[in-house]
Amino acid sequence: MTDVNDEPLSPEAIRMLEYMRSRAVELSANEIRERIRAAAQELEKVIDSVSEADARRRPIPGKWTIAEVVDHIAQTQIRGADELRHLLAGRRPQGPPVYEALRSGASAWAPWRELVDGLRSANEEMVGLLATDVGVDGPTVRTILVVLRALPDGSSASQIFAGELNWKEYAILQRLHLLDHRTQIRNLVKALA
Repeated sequence: MTDVNDEPLSPEAIRMLEYMRSRAVELSANEIRERIRAAAQELEKVIDSVSEADARRRPIPGKWTIAEVVDHIAQTQIRGADELRHLLAGRRPQGPPVYEALRSGASAWAPWRELVDGLRSANEEMVGLLATDVGVDGPTVRTILVVLRALPDGSSASQIFAGELNWKEYAILQRLHLLDHRTQIRNLVKALA
């Protein structure tokens, strides 16, 4: 496999794929659901203490604000829930994949509580899908994955690549996405202090 620049996948990208595949075999739907629920709760707990003013401040030039991160997560979670709904019904999702920088633009104008409520609603939708009797094997979804990789000079950079994931791998990816952005928001909160 190669990334979007036709470069070989980094060791970090290969480890992430191997992790998702092995966990998909090891975990039941209930276990995956509870891990997603816990990740969503951790993320929501971090954003609960953020004020509207802080949510829109940009503490790191060139990086997203907390409001932009929350909008991104809500948008990708609700699209991800829709794709997961198709997979669980035994269908390959239609349309383009959920892109890595998806945002609605609402972070610039929507009240902070509305953004947070949208995130909570999207998280509930994702968790709720896995509360049903699941176990469909078969179709996969083309997914855009992003991993942080170490560069030879000691810095790091994102590597973006496409992958085909079954429903369990896809659900595990949603958990990893929540955890990555939880950490991102924690770092933004620290930078604001």
